[in-house]
Amino acid sequence: MNPHGLMFHHFKDDRHKGGQGSISAEVFAHLLMSVGLDRILSASEWCNRANEGTLKQEDLCITFDDSLLCQFDIAVPVLEHFNKTAFWFVYSSVFQGVEEPFEIYRYFRTTQYANLDDFYDEFFDACSVFYPELTNEGFAMFGSSQYLSAAHYYSDADRRFRFFRDEVLGPTKYHALMAKILTKHQVNQKDLSADIWMTDEHLKYLHNRGHEIGLHSYTHPTRLSNHPIVEQKAEYERNALHLTQVLGRVPRTMSHPNNSYSADTLNLLTGMGITVGFRADMTLVNKRSNLEFAREDHANLIRNFGISC
Repeated sequence: MNPHGLMFHHFKDDRHKGGQGSISAEVFAHLLMSVGLDRILSASEWCNRANEGTLKQEDLCITFDDSLLCQFDIAVPVLEHFNKTAFWFVYSSVFQGVEEPFEIYRYFRTTQYANLDDFYDEFFDACSVFYPELTNEGFAMFGSSQYLSAAHYYSDADRRFRFFRDEVLGPTKYHALMAKILTKHQVNQKDLSADIWMTDEHLKYLHNRGHEIGLHSYTHPTRLSNHPIVEQKAEYERNALHLTQVLGRVPRTMSHPNNSYSADTLNLLTGMGITVGFRADMTLVNKRSNLEFAREDHANLIRNFGISC
């Protein structure tokens, strides 16, 4: 086992509705104790050891992606109880008035359907109606692919949906299709966005208590590495500018949105002074750089430790 991060996204309680993959404060605490609290380094100590090349094989750290308010409300009290700090990888557009749709869509399918399969059924029915040729081609391509096969916490339906979203439809068609579905349900996107994301004040609170706030791009594209490097540069520079203005410190860490990056991306981040970065899986990387530390998704930890949600 190599040193790696523990990756968390969604949390649930009476205020924050549970959805696929969301966990409670109790489960979060159970996971941290199960992996061993003594193995979990503070964010600053992880950075120092990473840069010095002194991380031990058993070393772990805690990471959060996507700027979610449920993380702050539910996970922070647990961290403070255990006297632990973490990495928080945030994308900045939502702090500056932009309603990023992907989390809104997730919240929609969590709250508007009896179960996730009902959403998938409606999604693929809509695909067949509005993009029939693409849909037929997409099913054929998915059937012969190993798309996200390493992400064992995804069901076949989860993988198929993400394949269609990212590889078959692409952002423009996907957003257009989701707009039609939301309209059918008479749901307003702005109403759904309340209570999803943190604010600058939450970031300041975390920073002042020793947590590490890092880059996660500006708008969180699902396939950032497919964008020209000039666009990737703009994504990360706008992200860095926001965090620098809020925290008074240039960020030095990051995680790759949707695990999407290239050698050019790594060179760009290095040139920006980023010294520690994280992938979104445990895949071994040949000649791994300090911008490619592995992370274990909490869903795998729950399965490995047999913890009930």
